[in-house]
Amino acid sequence: MTRTIAIVDEHRPADLSTFRLMASAGYLVFNFANPHAFLGTELPQPADCVLLDIRMPGAGRLDLLRALAILQDPPSVLVIADGGDVALAVEAMKLGAVDVLERPCPPEKLIEAIEHACMLRERLVRAAAARQRAVARVTSLPLRLRQVLRGIAMGRANKLIAYELALSTRTVEAYRAQLFVKLGVRTTADAIKIAVAAGLDRLGTDAPPRAEPF
Repeated sequence: MTRTIAIVDEHRPADLSTFRLMASAGYLVFNFANPHAFLGTELPQPADCVLLDIRMPGAGRLDLLRALAILQDPPSVLVIADGGDVALAVEAMKLGAVDVLERPCPPEKLIEAIEHACMLRERLVRAAAARQRAVARVTSLPLRLRQVLRGIAMGRANKLIAYELALSTRTVEAYRAQLFVKLGVRTTADAIKIAVAAGLDRLGTDAPPRAEPF
């Protein structure tokens, strides 16, 4: 699928040269005169990367990053600004920008930065999907099996799990076998991967895991 790039210039429409560069590189490109225009437009497909071109100082110059931070599926953001603005770079990175590029940015460097930003987003999307699958599998387990799985994920021996849950060791061993069947795994390591992906190792024994928004 073609990657979608949104060029957002806070004070004027993005330069045509940047648009042409992105289009010639095979991206689906959209120009926006300001963050509000971008946020208020429904694109044919979600943006993979946003080029936020900041040309003037101001308290609200990174408002787009703040707005994207609360979205469930935000794009990667590259900030383009004048060189030497260390405060801007630090603030942008704290707000989630992948990188801050100095203007003028050579075409090859810009394309490389965009590819890196898109790949980072793809990894996050895959990780979020894997986390949601793990949460669904763990949530489907009865409470007792979740409790045993959490103990396993935290590296506890069967005897300790049995003590904490007021069960016999044999009962825990039986639950452990049931877990393997219900999770569709053959090894303890595979069961632990699912539990950790679901965040079960960080929760209380009675708390069901939750899918975290991406």
